[in-house]
Amino acid sequence: MSQKNHHPLRLNVGFLLHQSVGYSREFEFSAHRVQVAEDLDVIRFQGALRLTRTAQGLYGQGHFEAQLPLECVRCLEPFPVALHVKVDDLFVYPALGAPDPLLAIPETGILDLNGLLREYLLLDVPIQPLCRPDCLGLCPLCGANRNRETCHHPDIEIDPRLEVLRTLLSES
Repeated sequence: MSQKNHHPLRLNVGFLLHQSVGYSREFEFSAHRVQVAEDLDVIRFQGALRLTRTAQGLYGQGHFEAQLPLECVRCLEPFPVALHVKVDDLFVYPALGAPDPLLAIPETGILDLNGLLREYLLLDVPIQPLCRPDCLGLCPLCGANRNRETCHHPDIEIDPRLEVLRTLLSES
């Protein structure tokens, strides 16, 4: 197989399927950038997966870490989010008995971890990513990043009907 066609998340496990029950092998992963799926590119991807031969296929146990470049929901600055994944799954062989296509080993003996890791990684992505817990966000008047600069705006004249809401700000 040429290096151009090699993908770090596709493993040739055919040799493991011909081993006796209990045989195991550990696979190490390390890549600067990995395209897990068309909609998911991660950086600093690393981890390990131990595959153990069982009567039903291969039992996989492992952990993976990666970083996903995201944008802070408050200040809109890009920053990397650390993602952590734990794999504890049975990959079924032959594929006909698999409860989920992502957990099936095809007849080719090539185990493609892309779909499974995509699901696990996306589950670890925060719903509202913050660059830091105390992020001040953007100024609502001028749009400046309040983490980097202080705005000096004159007090805005508030509609008298909404003045009572100002007391809520002073209570917090």
